[in-house]
Amino acid sequence: MSWQQHVKAAESVLESARIPSSPELISLIKRVNPTCLQLPETDREHGYRIKNQLQNLLLETYGETFHLAPHPCNADIVLIKHNALPSIDACHADLKALSVKALDTVGSIPSAPAPSPTTKEAKGAKSRKQPASGSPKEAVSNAELLLEQYEYPQAEELLATIRISAPGDMPTLIKAARMLTEQMGAYQRAIELLLAQPRHLLKDKVVRELLAMTYYGNGSIAEARALFETAEPGDLEKGSLYAYADISFKDGNLSQAFYLLKVAEEKEGFVTTHTSLRKELEAAMFAEAEPYLQQAEAAFACNDLSQAQSLLQRALSHYPNFKKARELAGEVEAMKTGAEVERLWERLGSSEKCTERLDLLARLLERDKERGEHIRDLLIREKNRQKQEAVEERLDTLRALAAQERWEECYDNLLWLSRQAAEADYHRACAISPYFSALCHNKGLRKLSDENAMEQWLRFIRVKRQVQQGNTEGCWEMVQDLQQYFYGYPLFKELYDTLLELESAKARREADQLLSLMDELDAEEERDALATARKLYAQLQKSLAVLPATERAAYKEDAKHTIRRLEPETEWWSPLDYREALILGNSTKAAQIRETLTRPFHAVFLDQYDNEVTQMFAISAEAIPMIVSPDLVVDLSSELAEGLNKFYFSDRHVLLREDEETIIVLNMWRMSATKYRSPNFKDLDVIDCLPDKDVFLLVNSQTNNTIWRATLSEMESRFTAAFDINENFDCQDDAVFKGIFMSSSKDNSYYAVIREGSKFRVVKQSIDLVTSTVRTYQAPCEELDAFRLSYQPDRFLALTENYTHVLESNLDPPRGCSRIGSTQGLNCLGIDAGKSQIYAFGDGIVNVLNTKLRAVKQYLNAATVAHMTITLLAAVCPEKDIALVNVDGRKLFYNMKTNMFSQKFSGGRVLGTETPSRWYYTEIDTPNLAVKVKDITDELDTLLEWQVFLPAGADEDAAVEFVKKLEDPDFFSIVQSAPPGEPPPGNDTKC
Repeated sequence: MSWQQHVKAAESVLESARIPSSPELISLIKRVNPTCLQLPETDREHGYRIKNQLQNLLLETYGETFHLAPHPCNADIVLIKHNALPSIDACHADLKALSVKALDTVGSIPSAPAPSPTTKEAKGAKSRKQPASGSPKEAVSNAELLLEQYEYPQAEELLATIRISAPGDMPTLIKAARMLTEQMGAYQRAIELLLAQPRHLLKDKVVRELLAMTYYGNGSIAEARALFETAEPGDLEKGSLYAYADISFKDGNLSQAFYLLKVAEEKEGFVTTHTSLRKELEAAMFAEAEPYLQQAEAAFACNDLSQAQSLLQRALSHYPNFKKARELAGEVEAMKTGAEVERLWERLGSSEKCTERLDLLARLLERDKERGEHIRDLLIREKNRQKQEAVEERLDTLRALAAQERWEECYDNLLWLSRQAAEADYHRACAISPYFSALCHNKGLRKLSDENAMEQWLRFIRVKRQVQQGNTEGCWEMVQDLQQYFYGYPLFKELYDTLLELESAKARREADQLLSLMDELDAEEERDALATARKLYAQLQKSLAVLPATERAAYKEDAKHTIRRLEPETEWWSPLDYREALILGNSTKAAQIRETLTRPFHAVFLDQYDNEVTQMFAISAEAIPMIVSPDLVVDLSSELAEGLNKFYFSDRHVLLREDEETIIVLNMWRMSATKYRSPNFKDLDVIDCLPDKDVFLLVNSQTNNTIWRATLSEMESRFTAAFDINENFDCQDDAVFKGIFMSSSKDNSYYAVIREGSKFRVVKQSIDLVTSTVRTYQAPCEELDAFRLSYQPDRFLALTENYTHVLESNLDPPRGCSRIGSTQGLNCLGIDAGKSQIYAFGDGIVNVLNTKLRAVKQYLNAATVAHMTITLLAAVCPEKDIALVNVDGRKLFYNMKTNMFSQKFSGGRVLGTETPSRWYYTEIDTPNLAVKVKDITDELDTLLEWQVFLPAGADEDAAVEFVKKLEDPDFFSIVQSAPPGEPPPGNDTKC
């Protein structure tokens, strides 16, 4: 409120016959005081006049509770202070402006406590045999003894001398005051006793309530009133509430007295005094309320319901328990409700707008209870009518949008109709345009999100219109991709058949050209005629894919006839060819050569080479006990036993190196462990694996040239092939091999990813007596990473700075691969080779992509990944949505779903498989060659604490703070500190 409004309120109080309470007057005095306000001079003078009048009213009414404190510098100015409550004042006042009655009524400052008795007086007291008093408790005890002897004056004097200084003595003080009032009736001495205590103790609620009751018992109503007004009624005892109600009743504040009695009745206990207070109060309230009831009855008789209701409200405000007024108010309300109900029914009958009718029916449902069922039926009809109007409006909009070919808006309207409209109306909508029919109950699109489903439908429309315009370039691939969503719809079948006919004609032309080239080959004139024919046959098979089966078979038979023509009639082999075939791992070729070498001296050489290769490829195996121990105590703060280093893992295996010639393989699927020994293991690192066959491809890390292939399983352990890279792969001098992978279907086929200058090649090579290149894929690059994407069939992923290449086993990209995904550099977090899925992250999101680079799952809350660079693929557990990250040698888990990191821990004892990962806590007893493991994947939430390092939507400062948290080895870590001077291990993750 403004100062002017406070002045108006004060003027209303001064003009009213009701005497306000002292706190209300003090509040008004402070609010109208113009001393510290910037006001015009006329307003300032008016403010001081109102303030003086309020101060006079306060002192004339409650003066005995206050005293005047002189101003230190001006004798004409005094401060109005409360006697019992030093913190309360009513501002400074001009002494000349106070009335005579105010000055006569105002009290004086409470006198100081009586001085301690002199030694002579003490002796006199002792001569009267008054018990000696020490502490407050002793004084109360002695006073009780005096009361038993009816020595009331001596007990009173003894209790009046009690002084306490600590809150712990408060119960003693209260007991003393109650003895003075309840047992001796010495109210004044009790008041003096309480006021003589330290000021800070007088702020206690119990002391103030006791003081108020003492004032009340002594007849000092003003002081009691002032103390009661500062207390919360709910904090007062039952007797205090009755006393406060009695004061309010005598002050004429009937509503407050009524409220206090109501609060008192809710409290436990029994009060013997004030037995007639409620009757007297209700009689007074009835006297105030009865005139309003009589006026209300007269208005009700005249059918003036509004006036009657207003008068009854005033009557009940004066006397809430006025039964007759309440009954009449109920009748008035019923009549008003009935009249309103009739008006609402009249408006409903004349209303045409659906929204207005629904509003009227909702209001009638609240008021007309008798016709509730009928109103609910009308509501259902109106809602159905409103829904049908909305459907018709949508259908009209859809027709207009279809005419304008605004397909995206059409899709939104069709989606709404499919969910809101009746089946017949939805079919009407789908009949508006032939394109809409492809959406009618399309089960394929239902599996997609609304946005993705719309995109596929729009692609279908674009392809259809493109073909209608005569441009079929790239349409066949798009139609094959769309077939999974629209197969079976006549409009799509028409489009598919048209493109199939065009592609079939194109395939026949290409097949005829390839057959012509094969027919022109001559083995006598061309050295590589057979190899060329086989390459042309491979191209021919690709072209024939769209043709009918019988036509495909005819073309293939012609091609095979040409190849048989070019094959040499007889091949000559030597024992050295047999040895080379064994070393290269081509057992089929070795068996063919052995069958041709039948002379006796051949057998000597063949057996010699068998023994030589067997010794060269031998691997000794020793089983190690591996115990699954669910009760194993997990300690993630320490490292694995010294001497064992994890150097490779697949989705089934974990490989540990014990020494240069010893490798330990833990098979986590079969829960078995085996130690393998061979001199050939020295300097070998695993570069590829076929987990289901227990086959590993290893390369010599010193020469980066020799390749070994080995089977490491409980049933068989031996090397199966060995060859040199530079003898079997043609490449430039500056070539860098980014990956060599085994074929999962042919033992002597390998894939190599080779970077040469500003381009890279992926070659499928057949390693044989005569090595040949089966397929080649080539693309430009500046940076390159290559990974295996799946086994059976083989798929691979090549990542450059601007492109993502997914290659099938024939080194062709998959059909229908996303163009958007292919033309972007992919930030790869991990690869699930079992499902051929890629975990790729971008700006605060992780996408799970299929082989066509389309998202099949998304983690939308992975805000942290935008600030991380993964240099090595992370192991991911799709079941738990968790990835394992390595930062400066310390491990931590990251939950892509919740954006939370685990505590940093030592990864030495945690062994995990490749994606899809499981994590195991491991203890290896090196001297006794025993392994204990416990699967902790399902316990990570409880084994480690978790925390969000970077919340979603955080600013750059928070991102910088996140980097510090991630790179600080001691932040949120349970790792034991490394010994001084020990260098930290390498890291896989940067920020």
